[in-house]
Amino acid sequence: MRLKTLPQAVLEAQKRDPETALNKFMLASLIRDKKIPYGNHGNRTVVDYDLIVPAINALLDFSETGEMPKLRTIRAAAEELRETNPEIGFGEEHIRTCVTDGRIASIAIGNRRYIAMESFEIPHCEKILSGHSKTFDRSEMIRNDIMEQMGNAISAQAYVPKVTRVRAVR
Repeated sequence: MRLKTLPQAVLEAQKRDPETALNKFMLASLIRDKKIPYGNHGNRTVVDYDLIVPAINALLDFSETGEMPKLRTIRAAAEELRETNPEIGFGEEHIRTCVTDGRIASIAIGNRRYIAMESFEIPHCEKILSGHSKTFDRSEMIRNDIMEQMGNAISAQAYVPKVTRVRAVR
């Protein structure tokens, strides 16, 4: 058991991977969403670093590994792939499409998506390459999103129509 405050946990992850996208805000969001166990020591939030690693691995579908995955934002992952493995040919848009299709597991924090660089290694990249990319028209995606939001808003409100009696004038 290695109890650490959130900044200490981030520093531990940065020792293993200096380019990691793991930050204090991300850990706090995962704690708030009850995806990582935590405790309070006075006014400090503490986490067991040995429990953070399997929790993040489970969120990214890497249950067989016991190490912290190399977390990157989608943009940083595309740049790193372009530098290290240009023969793969994955651009940022292709990675975003794979994340949207569910072929690459990701962690959503706010409006950002975090993915593991291990997704592009041999045992896991088969999932990316095997699926056919579903092409989306951007306007159709926006339209579907708006319709879904409107449906949720309508169903969330208990709307009872007000009926008023109108007397006929004779």
